[in-house]
Amino acid sequence: MAPSGEAQINFVPKSEWKDQPDATILTIDLPGFTREQVKVTFVHASKMLRVTGERPLGYRKWSCFNEMFIVPRNCLVDKIHGSFSFNTLTITMPKETITKMPNLPETPKTVAGRVEKLEEKRLLEVARKKEEEAEKIKKLLEEKEGIIRKLQEEAKAKEMAEAKRLQEEAKEKEMAEAKRLQEEAKAKEMAEAKKLQEEARAKEMAEAKKLQEEAKAKEMAEAKKLQEEAKAKEMAEAKKLEEEAKAKGKLVEEATPEKSTQEKKPVDSTKSVSERVSKVVKSAEEKLAVSRCSLAKAGAIFSVKAASLAVMPVLRVSVSVTSILILLITYMATKKYTYTSNFCERVQACHKSSGDNITISPQTFQF
Repeated sequence: MAPSGEAQINFVPKSEWKDQPDATILTIDLPGFTREQVKVTFVHASKMLRVTGERPLGYRKWSCFNEMFIVPRNCLVDKIHGSFSFNTLTITMPKETITKMPNLPETPKTVAGRVEKLEEKRLLEVARKKEEEAEKIKKLLEEKEGIIRKLQEEAKAKEMAEAKRLQEEAKEKEMAEAKRLQEEAKAKEMAEAKKLQEEARAKEMAEAKKLQEEAKAKEMAEAKKLQEEAKAKEMAEAKKLEEEAKAKGKLVEEATPEKSTQEKKPVDSTKSVSERVSKVVKSAEEKLAVSRCSLAKAGAIFSVKAASLAVMPVLRVSVSVTSILILLITYMATKKYTYTSNFCERVQACHKSSGDNITISPQTFQF
């Protein structure tokens, strides 16, 4: 019996009756069936033969048939037998043998036999019509099966189209989600990079500011140190010049009395020469004071320039400081030569006024 839930396809086999003197033979064509898949049963109530069978077709389908055949009345029911070979079922129904008496008139029993034959003929006709109807039903079933197959194919195609559409929608949705996630990741990465860049810029600016302040402080300290050194050096130089001027003044005073004694000049002229020399020394001291003021002004200017150059790079400031020092030294040398020349001219003028012909050059007063 076919399992529940699987499709059953009705099969109408071809059948053929053969009437022989001693038996009636029924042959049924059952292609694809085996002996174990066919069953023959005699129904006593209706005196009919029931032939059934079923076999698997694959893909959860079974081929089944259930046919009823009328058994002739003159057949011996207990002697009905069958055989199955070459996909054909053969059922043999033996007849009752009746011995006829020659030259005997027909009896009611003979009439009954004829009626029975007519009835058998009618039943055969009914069976034939039933077979034709079964053939028509078979064709209808085949058509129905074709329609079912077509509907199944259409449903399958529709299902595949729907699955393809759903797959494409899922793919598009997945791509959109991936694109969104990629854009979010990109935006996050850009924000992070921007943040890091700003932090690095702020850190760099802080570092640059710190270095600039350190360079400024260092440069100011250096400028202050140079200023103090220049001031100390200038003061020492001025002090040295003053001392040398005083010493040379004393020499002039000592030389003047000796010469005036030899020439027998009056003491008053000597005193006047000493006074002149002292005046020259005093004038030299005044010039030295002026030079000190000038140096103080130059130091102030140098401090202002050093403060303004503190914001520049270290190399540039160093070069500027060096150039200022060179200018300051040149200025000091020029002033020194000027003071020496003026001093020599004044001493020579004093000697000329006293009648002495003495030549004094700046090389005489090399400081």
